[in-house]
Amino acid sequence: MRLWKSWIVTKKDLSVFKRNRYILYSLVALPLILGVVLPIIFVFSLEAEAAQLTRTQLIEAAQTITNLGSTYFVIIPAALASIIGSYSFVGEKIERSLEPLLATPTTDGELLLGKSLAAFIPCMGVTYIGIAIFTVLIDGWSSLTLGTFLIPNTYWAIIIGIMAPLVCVLSVEANVIISSRVNDIRAAQQLGSLVVVPIVLLVVFASTGSTIISKELLALITSAALAVATIALFYLSKITFQREEILTKWK
Repeated sequence: MRLWKSWIVTKKDLSVFKRNRYILYSLVALPLILGVVLPIIFVFSLEAEAAQLTRTQLIEAAQTITNLGSTYFVIIPAALASIIGSYSFVGEKIERSLEPLLATPTTDGELLLGKSLAAFIPCMGVTYIGIAIFTVLIDGWSSLTLGTFLIPNTYWAIIIGIMAPLVCVLSVEANVIISSRVNDIRAAQQLGSLVVVPIVLLVVFASTGSTIISKELLALITSAALAVATIALFYLSKITFQREEILTKWK
């Protein structure tokens, strides 16, 4: 596989996304909502309980809430990836660039990888911006109020460093496949939103912990399952992707 060929496709898609207001607004809203609004809500809820709790209890409550916050940083990029990924091939039809794209001297794997990277990069980019803002605000409050930093910790490292990118990739790949099989942007987005539902349920399951194993180990096991699903879905996309069918069906 020639990665530079995939990167050409990626750069082309990124330039198209810059002109799409719907995608741009979604990307801007994500770090603002998660990075600013979410920690403010968390801090107000903790301040309301502070008078009834000891310092140790307050630290435990704050740690529980901030760990819960990591769940949002997995769910939201998955949902955002469904918006961008579902636009992948259907957007080419709208832009009237589908036939030139499919006629380029790239393999199916190179084309699909390029499309996936074009959705993955902005999704995870704004997600990590939101995480950075969230961390500064939460740790700023906790250092002044509790005398300690709440994040990052081992659980956050697993969720943000491993699970979030895997969930994003899985959502992107699924939505790229959907985009290559339907010829209407609304249908692609509706089907893409359904893909997010089982991913959300899986993330919620991993975040609730277990009485048998630790939440860190459960998150690692869930991440391993996501990694296997991601690899399997990529090869499935290569098998099901048919250029000739897309060209004849969408004319």
